[in-house]
Amino acid sequence: MNDEELNQIVQRISNSKKYHLMKIPRETILDLLQIELGKHPKNADAIKMVKAKLHNIAAPYLDKLDYAKAAQELEQVLSNKDKKSIEDICTRFLQAHHSTDERIPYMKDFYAFIFDKTGSPCSIFDLACGLNPFVIPLVEFPSSTSYFAYDIHKPRIELINSLFSNLGIDGTAETRDILVRPPQQKAAAAFLFKEAHRMEKRRKGATRDLLSSLNVKYIFISLPNRSIHGKYDLRKRMHRLIIDSIQGLGSILEIKDFSSETLFYIGLNNGKA
Repeated sequence: MNDEELNQIVQRISNSKKYHLMKIPRETILDLLQIELGKHPKNADAIKMVKAKLHNIAAPYLDKLDYAKAAQELEQVLSNKDKKSIEDICTRFLQAHHSTDERIPYMKDFYAFIFDKTGSPCSIFDLACGLNPFVIPLVEFPSSTSYFAYDIHKPRIELINSLFSNLGIDGTAETRDILVRPPQQKAAAAFLFKEAHRMEKRRKGATRDLLSSLNVKYIFISLPNRSIHGKYDLRKRMHRLIIDSIQGLGSILEIKDFSSETLFYIGLNNGKA
């Protein structure tokens, strides 16, 4: 398949009814396509697998937020500078995504555990951030910490940047596929919440590849305790994923269980930080 044909397929998937509002980065679709074309003799089978993996990566079934409407509402609330209104809308945004909605009941304890370990880190990577940054106005978040958030969902990134700029939060959000282009600058710590298991569905060993490329001293990885509908206990499998991913790269410093996820506090010693 030549470059022109590749570009046409990437464009077709990007502009599809399911994904055009998300503005998925070209690098994500192209990466999936190049991998699958090498596995399948028929292009149609490769494209079918790309779409299946993209469904898992983008996970529209986990997110109930209307981003166009949310952007307008956030702008209005932020212009009024009312603390309670800002907290209310941030809570509502967190409730709109399955991952962060589950965390709300123990959210303060979750972040208190993290910052008890790190103190006030100079900088943080929030990898595949989802709507996590909207927690900043709701918890005791270190004001001196620079926050760098990455996600493939462009409207989500634009919403986060609006929050940062209007509240004077020292940080930026970027539309980026962290598996194709991991951040190269140095940070004190990184977050990877409820994503590693989904990354492994995209490419086995993806979590290990990401960790080996990061220039950070500590990373906090959370993984779900149970399947979405609560039918299966996932803890043993998720613990094994962490063990396999950090072998030779670092060690688990502490494990903290919460009602819907387990948080792994990991020190990395891969020579980069």
